[in-house]
Amino acid sequence: MHRLSCGHVVSEPGQTHYCSYLRLQEMLSLQPAPEELRHPDEHLFVITHQAFELWFAQLRFDLERIVVALRDDDVPLATWLVRRCVAILKLFSPMMRVLETMSPSDFFAFREHLAPASGTESSQWHEVELLAGLRDEGFRRFLEAEPSGDPERGVPSKLWTDRLEELWNRPSVASELRRLFERRGVGPADIYVVAPEKNPHGDLMLLAEALLDFDEEFRIWRFAHARTAQREIGPDTEGTGHTSGVSYLDRVATGRADFFPELWRAREELWERRRG
Repeated sequence: MHRLSCGHVVSEPGQTHYCSYLRLQEMLSLQPAPEELRHPDEHLFVITHQAFELWFAQLRFDLERIVVALRDDDVPLATWLVRRCVAILKLFSPMMRVLETMSPSDFFAFREHLAPASGTESSQWHEVELLAGLRDEGFRRFLEAEPSGDPERGVPSKLWTDRLEELWNRPSVASELRRLFERRGVGPADIYVVAPEKNPHGDLMLLAEALLDFDEEFRIWRFAHARTAQREIGPDTEGTGHTSGVSYLDRVATGRADFFPELWRAREELWERRRG
């Protein structure tokens, strides 16, 4: 018999065990100890955001696979993985609702210690955005802004990284989708056929609809994020990272471009065809 560091006893020293396979001791050592907490709810805050980062890592991983699948014309695999990404995104709004179990007074007991850190500093989240296809020059300028200790002058840390630069210049899901349509010789509106007529581009239609689910859930999550922030800090309190807080989150939720605008515009083209 052999006792593992987690306390469990196994028959063989080298056998696979749940705790060692998931590296649970290492993972569970990454939360603040009780004596380090400014308030008990800080533990919930840290756990929730660490969980988000784990799911961001999975989105990054799968979006990379989707880019390759689209390049290889493997539409079924790409569609399957997009559906998984959508399922992950659907987790995010309920996770934010868990944070709403903190009262504002309890959150404020430790919020000031977060400054000048901010969720905008999540490199993984920005990598997810770029892998999906975001290429907004104004957003890039925001990320590239030089750090400043003066809230009136700018952001407290530079958000642009070498990895973001690499992804900006690499193919994304959106760009590979456009190339796939070009290779097939069709436009987004062409993949929709009135049922029950046989659709020669049914695989592309299913892919497109999954990608629209991705776009939609992404925007729903941004909106939910803004509402949770409003619930906790009110509509006009400045963000910890020198953003305007809820108004900044609302601008992102409503103003940030869709990843797949051609798929949305296909609806207009289909209607014009119907009318013409």
